[in-house]
Amino acid sequence: MSIDLRQQRMVLIAVLLGIFVSHFTAGVMNVALPELMNVFHVSLGSIQWITVGYLLVIASFLPLMGKLGDRVGLRLIHNLGYLLFLISSILLALSPGFAVLLVLRVVQAIGAAMYQATNVALIAVHFPKNKMGRALGLVSTAVALGAMSGPVIGGMVAEWLGWRWLFLIHVPVSIAGTVLAFRYIPKDAGVKTKEPFPLVSIMLFMLLIGSLIYGMSNGNQYGWLSAPTTLVLAGSVASLLVLTLWERRQQKPFLPLQTCKSPMVASGMAVTFASYAAANTTLAVTPFYLTGFQKMPTALAGYIMIAYPLVLALSGPMAGRLSDRYGPKRLTLAGLGLMGLGTLLFALFYEQSSLVLIAIMIGMVGAGMGLTASPNLSLIMKHVPAHESASISGMVGMIRNVGMVFGAAMGLGMLKGVGDDGGITDYSGGFGLSAVVCLISVLLFLFGERLARKEKQLLVERESA
Repeated sequence: MSIDLRQQRMVLIAVLLGIFVSHFTAGVMNVALPELMNVFHVSLGSIQWITVGYLLVIASFLPLMGKLGDRVGLRLIHNLGYLLFLISSILLALSPGFAVLLVLRVVQAIGAAMYQATNVALIAVHFPKNKMGRALGLVSTAVALGAMSGPVIGGMVAEWLGWRWLFLIHVPVSIAGTVLAFRYIPKDAGVKTKEPFPLVSIMLFMLLIGSLIYGMSNGNQYGWLSAPTTLVLAGSVASLLVLTLWERRQQKPFLPLQTCKSPMVASGMAVTFASYAAANTTLAVTPFYLTGFQKMPTALAGYIMIAYPLVLALSGPMAGRLSDRYGPKRLTLAGLGLMGLGTLLFALFYEQSSLVLIAIMIGMVGAGMGLTASPNLSLIMKHVPAHESASISGMVGMIRNVGMVFGAAMGLGMLKGVGDDGGITDYSGGFGLSAVVCLISVLLFLFGERLARKEKQLLVERESA
């Protein structure tokens, strides 16, 4: 659907506000978990479900909401998600106890999944391809600003205003985003299809993603070879096998696997997983390195860590503009290379690093992520049919979340050695893993590009025959 330039801008602002709020909310909650643990008198294992459960629900529901967006309309699912997120945020602040808080947090996560699954698809549908990269670059900026401001503001809110304000502080922004979304996002044409709803596939997929993320999130706590972890991950594998067999029997599969067979879509999704896994490996290991090995105060370590989202916020829009002008492939490779170089320097020189060098290395990872994220996403969406844009957008979001969990779990699992004071002494494994993942993602991307060229050449030969 063609819309004028002003409406494009307002649609983009509405989408960006939601992206900012979802990442801001995650950052606010992470830093406030100790405060909530004291308020509700629950254990660390219980309070972590405020964040782990939130991530589980979003990752599990993203493809479902993407499928619904393709079936009944992007605007409907996106805007209802805004409303659900807004209402649940207000109710969370009124929670009388921990159980109610946890249930409402799940409801909030469902709302977030609804608009996260459709926001990139809305950009892909309503923006011309020569402007998509710039718009997606601003998406990276919104992500970075939310991630950067969330922990800082969350700490102040929890200390000065009380825990209830953790769920109210973003409400004005949510209201603005909801109003703009209902006012400016074009109305859907109507119900897209009357095909049967794939309930069995959806349940199997949610079981697959839920067990996978739960297993990876708790692998370090229970032990990667322990009975609970092995059982949960085995259940994930079994769900995958059953889902694959079931989907092969369906005339209209739930997962858009045919589109994913496109070499650039497949390699783009692999790069999405690998890049977020590599970045989150570094982000998970670095705080332990700064406060443990470098003996920094927690506040100073937090300020140093801001280098990542700050550089990401600056490089994201630039990467989007350059992607529109020169194409996304070179920028994606450059971003992966820069991220890999930053983590490799960490692995090699963490023992001799100065404060300035540490900030530079963290900034290199942020710049690499900024150069990779929006061009790679633009590359994926340019190879996706319009009628599957929300389904693929939801899958990309799910893969991004799984990559983040995988990166954090494996990065912390690679830390070795215990010094006289009980602290970690060897950080090379965690940082080295991130560099290896970046290298693998470069190879996967080049392999996908090679397959795409061969596929295009075969198509040309068939047409000329």
